[in-house]
Amino acid sequence: MTLQGLAHTTTVQWLRGRSYSLRMAMSAGAEALGTPSRDGSAPAARAGWRPSALQVVVALTVAGAALRFGTIDVQSIWGDEAITIAVVHRSFGSMLSHLSSSESAPPLYYTLAWLWTKVFGTGPIGFRTLSALAGTLTIPVVWACGREISDRVGGWAAALAVVSPAMYYYSQEARAYALLILFCALAFLFFERALSRRDARSLAWWAGFSALALLTHYFAAFLFIPEAVILARALGRRRAALACAPVVIVGIALLPLAIDQRDSGKAKWIEESSLISRTGETVKQFLVGLYGPGQIGTAALSGLLALGALWIVLKRARGSERDRARDAAIVAGVGVALPLLLAAAHLIDVFDGRNVIAAWVPFAVLIAIGLGCARAGRAGAAIGTALCAIGLGVILATNLLPGYQRDDWRGAAQALPKNAPAPRVIVAERYGGSPLSIYLGPLRQTTATNVIAREIVFPTLRTRHTAGAPYPPYLQLRPPRGFRLVSVRKSEAFAVTRFLAPRQTTVAARELVRLSGDPASELLLEG
Repeated sequence: MTLQGLAHTTTVQWLRGRSYSLRMAMSAGAEALGTPSRDGSAPAARAGWRPSALQVVVALTVAGAALRFGTIDVQSIWGDEAITIAVVHRSFGSMLSHLSSSESAPPLYYTLAWLWTKVFGTGPIGFRTLSALAGTLTIPVVWACGREISDRVGGWAAALAVVSPAMYYYSQEARAYALLILFCALAFLFFERALSRRDARSLAWWAGFSALALLTHYFAAFLFIPEAVILARALGRRRAALACAPVVIVGIALLPLAIDQRDSGKAKWIEESSLISRTGETVKQFLVGLYGPGQIGTAALSGLLALGALWIVLKRARGSERDRARDAAIVAGVGVALPLLLAAAHLIDVFDGRNVIAAWVPFAVLIAIGLGCARAGRAGAAIGTALCAIGLGVILATNLLPGYQRDDWRGAAQALPKNAPAPRVIVAERYGGSPLSIYLGPLRQTTATNVIAREIVFPTLRTRHTAGAPYPPYLQLRPPRGFRLVSVRKSEAFAVTRFLAPRQTTVAARELVRLSGDPASELLLEG
């Protein structure tokens, strides 16, 4: 059995074995959240034991950890993660000096990842555990954000965090996003506390976590700005300005690096797709994650349910519930709208669902207020249950359907024989060399006019399709001159065709690129 098949079988077994514990954890949450009475008031205590708010968040956190860590190696390392692995393989000084040319984010995540790999190694499982830990810790933080309003709102916020396909995805990706979400969630928590308690300690914690978020990703600034404005109006400009000063200093210190990274063109790929499509993808990502089966239908249904929760906020929230909902809506809305407006005005176009994902936290709190406010009634419980069911269903289906997962470079690499005739040339799509190197060993890209090969391999991947199922991988069956087709391996996620020559043969690089069907293809040499 291949490693991919073993991973798939293990996933099925794990999901079956853990289904009971997951149901128990969600049942504990539902028991604590309760179903409001017909008049909208909180349910009366039933006879017997009822879990406390602390027990609920512990159960939900354990369920979230099991979901994230239990399936951490089901999906292959893909291109962006491979770049991160390559960066942290360097010495510490070399890593920092290469951030301006190889990455488009500040240094904090890479510093922590570099230290993390010294303990847990740079293998796919150990390397991803930093993000899995950050994603798991986000669950109780989101709970605490909601609990500033009520226990039930906190419970619903945590439940949404557990089964959000987007939160799950970034918790299993060796990139900076899970850490960004955690720091922004902590900043939002102390932003809420500063508004309610009006104490210097909460302001200091808010400033500290905002600075850490900014050191993790530049887009943290788009959440910091509306929070700072709201705090200035509520607490006074002088107090807010003093709290904001450290964050502003951090932002100024990061400017030279940000400018160098912008000039390197690493984020140019974002502008290759239309702003309208990126906006739609962002909305979908907030609702049902990046990619999954039936994503148009699930996103539409989740969107309607989210609108129902917002309707409850508008019609039934009262007092502090309404005030907190307003603040969460402002922070989430500005966090997405401000970079969108900058892109639309052609000032700075780096708008992408990944970059604004930290705005999901105040968005989730806003939805949770609709689900758990004192007068939410049975409608709130029904909407929340449906949202959680859709999210969990998307996560489970994605883990069981390889075509909807990350690019399966692991499967493509495993389709190649280990003892192949040398030299072997691999014709891969753009940026395919980095993830293939994780599974095949060092590969070097050549730009020579001609290459010498005994074997030529064409690995291709499925193409994601927003409106439906992924397009099948392109199957390259035409042999280069002097070669013959010797094997074809095809799955839902990838295809690999191998061509062999009787002896070492010189082939024009232009011919191989033409046969691949992609003018940006990379020619990779082993060793």
